[in-house]
Amino acid sequence: MFSISTRPRGYIPFGRGRRFKERGFLMATMDELQPDVRAFVQMYRRQRIDPVPWSDVWTSLSRSRVGLVVTACMTMPGQPPFTADGPDNDPTMRIVPSNTDPDSLVNTFPGQAFDHSGLAADANLLVPLDRLAQMAVLGEIGDISPRTVSLCGHLPKPKRLMEETAPQIAQMFVEDGADVVLLVPA
Repeated sequence: MFSISTRPRGYIPFGRGRRFKERGFLMATMDELQPDVRAFVQMYRRQRIDPVPWSDVWTSLSRSRVGLVVTACMTMPGQPPFTADGPDNDPTMRIVPSNTDPDSLVNTFPGQAFDHSGLAADANLLVPLDRLAQMAVLGEIGDISPRTVSLCGHLPKPKRLMEETAPQIAQMFVEDGADVVLLVPA
């Protein structure tokens, strides 16, 4: 069995407030965010999705093929970076072979809305391919889908993602025989 540390080595919290450190959280409170980030979060109009798309799992995890979707703007070397130069940011996806070393991936998120130091210390925090491989070896999951999907998680207008990219992702995981897909938000 392996353990997950709540604070990776070298972690520097994004929020610098005393309460933030005392609570031991990795997530800053609103008053600890930079003013521009705080203003964005307060003004952001969230969409309600109803009904929530859902499918029951019919196979035990120990026999399931697990797909992975990450929203940390990670790319393979040589893949185009995610961009944030339009009002919709970048709703496209990058395919990463699931046997890729997470430390070889490139973080192309252009903003500073989250602290990147934990990711720099251990890419498995947001792209847990090594953890999934360990789980497969231990028999906790069947195996890993051969392809992982990387997205840009900061999408103020997710319409293109929902209408174009998400159906492509779903079809890809059906083709790969995934029984379960794990979403790791950044």
